[in-house]
Amino acid sequence: MSSATQQPISLKVNAALFDVDGTLIISQPAIAEFWRDFGKDKPYFDAQHVIDISHGWRTYDVIKQFAPDYASEEYVTKLEGEIPEKFGEHAIEVPGAIKLCASLNALPKEKWAVATSGTFEMAHKWFAILGIKRPSNFITANDVKNGKPHPEPYLKGRNGLGFPINEQNPASSKVIVFEDAPAGILAGKAAGCKIVGIASTFSKEFLIEKGCDIVVKDHNSLKVAGYNPETDEVEFVFNEYLYAKDDLLKW
Repeated sequence: MSSATQQPISLKVNAALFDVDGTLIISQPAIAEFWRDFGKDKPYFDAQHVIDISHGWRTYDVIKQFAPDYASEEYVTKLEGEIPEKFGEHAIEVPGAIKLCASLNALPKEKWAVATSGTFEMAHKWFAILGIKRPSNFITANDVKNGKPHPEPYLKGRNGLGFPINEQNPASSKVIVFEDAPAGILAGKAAGCKIVGIASTFSKEFLIEKGCDIVVKDHNSLKVAGYNPETDEVEFVFNEYLYAKDDLLKW
């Protein structure tokens, strides 16, 4: 295994899938404020415990476990949709995210998708706040039966972009997942993807332990270098990284 170096790494992939919270926008402080507010009138609800353990979960799954009387999908959708307005002042861009997404949107073919544990009502507002045009494959908590760490969100992302897992030949397509949370890392790996860990929420060491293939500080560390229509691949160049597996380029 190699550590930080200035030697760039080029990855040519068929598709890239992105988490949102902690990966494109640092919304955790806003969501923490939401949980504290949610728990104000519920003595049994330990907001700090939920904040500590639930990053990357669907809000519905958290409420179902810790406040089951409120586990209504309609109610949760309403709650999440209010987070950007009520608590959005606490959220900021993961550095470089806006520029990276603009580069992906400028490609001649859509090569990226979103698969978030957030509801559509919340996630699309984060994109509006950042000024990022959403990809057409925009998978949210409302679109899946099983949230992360189940692979369903990222499998939907792969399928939507035309690169389902080929069990007989897993190497027939290359898909990367940009993630910051353990639940999402597990989901991405189970969906047959390589994981780009964003060290916005957890440490480099933690992301390595969870199985990330490459770890970067933020999106300023990389760029979209172009698209090859013959191979149907987009090239990501990682100019700086905190860690990369030795076998990453043999993929």
